[in-house]
Formats: sequence, structure tokens, C-alpha cells
Amino acid sequence: MVDQSEHRLAKGIVVGYDDSPGSIAALEWAAITANRWGATLTVMHSVDLAAAPMEPAYDVARLPDSLDEAGRELLGDGVARARQLMTQPSEVAGLLALGSPAAELVNASKDADLVVTGSRGRGPFAAGLLGSVAYAVTAHAACPAVVVHPERPVQPGHDHPVVVGVDESQASESALDLAAEMAAISDAALHIVHVAHGSFSPDAQAYVESALAGTEHTKAVRAHAEDLVGRAARRAQATFANLPIETEVLYGSAGHVLSPLGAHAGLIVVGTRGHGGFGGLLLGSVSHTVIHESSCPVVVVRG
Repeated sequence: MVDQSEHRLAKGIVVGYDDSPGSIAALEWAAITANRWGATLTVMHSVDLAAAPMEPAYDVARLPDSLDEAGRELLGDGVARARQLMTQPSEVAGLLALGSPAAELVNASKDADLVVTGSRGRGPFAAGLLGSVAYAVTAHAACPAVVVHPERPVQPGHDHPVVVGVDESQASESALDLAAEMAAISDAALHIVHVAHGSFSPDAQAYVESALAGTEHTKAVRAHAEDLVGRAARRAQATFANLPIETEVLYGSAGHVLSPLGAHAGLIVVGTRGHGGFGGLLLGSVSHTVIHESSCPVVVVRG
């Protein structure tokens, strides 16, 4: 186990909560993670006036007493849930915000080390595969953003490695560094994966490995990919000397190849392009695909 005092999340973890199954799973995941890191946890609930019925001449600067009361009651429930899971209950705080849940979580991410959300909430798009809040937070958060699926809110550990997708981008390096630390703090192995580009589908893996293995092009692609994951492993090992590390090179569409690994992983970590804030670029296609298709929690890290 890594000494938490040396790897503390100084700013803490923020989790969005609205009493939906997704947000309950996210809150529980965030509380367990905060315990492991020795970090503070802020449970955040946003009251969205845009979703509340109002009179035509209503002053939007005034929060209706009934809406305020309901929000505080719901937030109190979330804080109580979190404190039951925390070894230091005093490290849990509640924050009631007025505004769009997505915008408020993105704003809170500026002063956080991790921001956590469920894959779906109670909003008008809750029935979708990926809720609008989860999409916005992973696309625009200023810190690494975690999406937790209520069907499998697993934690990394001995039987559940941390999987990280790597390439040659700055975002990939940031993702690798966080993945290595999260694996170390969780006593989990680190599984470093590079998906080589090509016109191959994941189902064609065996064909690529056998029929094409003798071609010069395939040899060059393979050699480059093996060098890349080797360098990634050495980078992680330099900081965490005792961390179990496995490397793997796969072929196909990166998002679709990485996603199935979530069936046995405790966490998938991916980097993405763009910058924090709503002025940044949209979520990268690989990150978006993995969040949609993977069954385990996914961390999106901006370079």
C-alpha cells in the first residue's frame, strides 16, 4: 500500500448527487476512493431553477423556499450516506449550488483533484446511455473526471486492475501517471494498453497476429507499439517500483477495443484532447466511446 501522506489529493474529491441510482453509485465510489487517498470529499447537489415551474414575472434571483428545502434535504441525505462510508466522517462536506448541475460541477472541478458523476441522473436525458451531465463534466472539467455506472461500481484492487490506454500524446502521459498512482494506492496491478491504428476490427486480432505478422509494415507497427508500451511501463515503474505492470498491444478502433477490458477491470483511464471549461474542445471520440461502452468506472484525464 502506498503511503497516503505522500500521495494525498490536496484539493479533494467532488461528487455530484441527486439521489438517482447513478449518483448513489458515484457517491459510494467517491467515498471509498477518498478513504484510500486520505482525501476530503465534497458532496454537491445543484438546484436547477430552469427545471422548476415559475410564474412569468418570477424573480429568478430568489430561490423558492420549497425548492431550497428539498435541495437541502436531498444534500443532507447524500452527506449522511458518505459519512457512513468514510473513516473520517468530518472529512465530508456538503455543497448546495444554484444552477445547471453540469455547469456547477465543471466550476467546482477547478478546485478539485477529482470530480465524480454517475453515468445517468434524474434529468430529462436520464434514460440515455450517457447522461448530459456526465458528458458535459467529462468534456469540460478542469481536473480528471470519473463516470461511474450504477450496474458495476467496482473499485480497483487485487482482482481488478487499472487499465490505461496510452499513445504518444501529452494527455496519455497524464492519464498514465494518474492510473499508476490509483493502481498503487489500491494495491491493484496496472495494465498498460496501446491500440495500434489500422483498418482491423477487434475480431481480426488473430488474423493480424498470424497472417500479417511477416510483413514489414506489420513488423514496424508492432515494434513501435511495443516500444511505446515499454516506455510507458518504465515511466510508471520509476515512480512506483513495486507496482505490478502488464503491457499489451491490440489492434482496431481504440475506443471499441479498450471498452471490453472493463468487464474485468476496476477502472479504465483514458486521456482526451482539449482544455477545461465550456470554451474547450468536445470530448474525444475514444474517451466518449469508452464511457459509453465500458461497464466499469472510467476516468477521463485532460493533457
